Amino acid sequence: MTGQEPQSGPPAFRRGFLAPRYWPTWLGIGLLHLLSFLGHRPRRALARGLARLYRRVNPRRADIVRRNLELCFPEESAGTRENWVERYFGLHFLALLDLGRIRRARRGELTRQTEVVGQDVLDRLRREPGVILTVHSVGLEWAAAMLAETVEGSTIYKPFADNPVIDWWFGSMRTRHGTEALPRDRGMGPHLRALRRGRSFFYIADEDLGPEHSVFAPFFGVEKATLPLAGKLAAAARRPVYPVIGQLDERTGRYRLRFLEPVELPASADREAATAINGVIEELVRDDPVQLMWSLKYFKTRPPGEVDRYRR
Repeated sequence: MTGQEPQSGPPAFRRGFLAPRYWPTWLGIGLLHLLSFLGHRPRRALARGLARLYRRVNPRRADIVRRNLELCFPEESAGTRENWVERYFGLHFLALLDLGRIRRARRGELTRQTEVVGQDVLDRLRREPGVILTVHSVGLEWAAAMLAETVEGSTIYKPFADNPVIDWWFGSMRTRHGTEALPRDRGMGPHLRALRRGRSFFYIADEDLGPEHSVFAPFFGVEKATLPLAGKLAAAARRPVYPVIGQLDERTGRYRLRFLEPVELPASADREAATAINGVIEELVRDDPVQLMWSLKYFKTRPPGEVDRYRR
């Protein structure tokens, strides 16, 4: 057989993962496990300290967050946006420290610990599967794990090519309740078939994946490369689209899933569809802007002739 077989999902554990070069990774995993037993206040204090340190050693990433907020919220004062930068990094690191909690939680535990805004929508999702349209938020991992406890489905994952131990750890965390996680190069076919069989599809719709298959559409008034597939996929499977965002309350340490009412998106793959998707994402984000993962380069891909939005 020639060529490389497409990867079917996250790797299974193998003895090679115990090699010395992975010991630092295992140390980090062990620390996350130990931190999961700490109360919220010490975890929050540690997260704030790590956030301040990270901003000092990696000012470029803070500049990306600052630039994204400047582009998307020009009406806000510089002081407000700077406060959002600080809050974002605090939330981001708190969510990272919570990964150990997610990994060791028993089935049903995350559901009991999560506040749901739009419980009637979640109840409908459990009865009537569909496309779960979400974004890269600080509460993404918690939201995905919590939904997997009661909603059968599939999702796309990006392998950690340089560290198979992390790939295995995240993959097993995301699939242990039956969610089927497939790499992006498998395409949408398996997810469409799963939708037709009565499983939901957890679709993260906000990332800039480059010009191929994307179209430009306004996102907070700025042209953004957008993959306009959610409506087309839902129409092909005759399933609804459920917008949701995972949020984290830094004060209490509790996570919240905020559902919008199901939406009908254009079934085309054009600017109209991309604009509709971005509009839904904007509605999810505006409720509490610091929850979005602003450290991503949302405007990395530019229309022909436009300058790099992140060049200073």
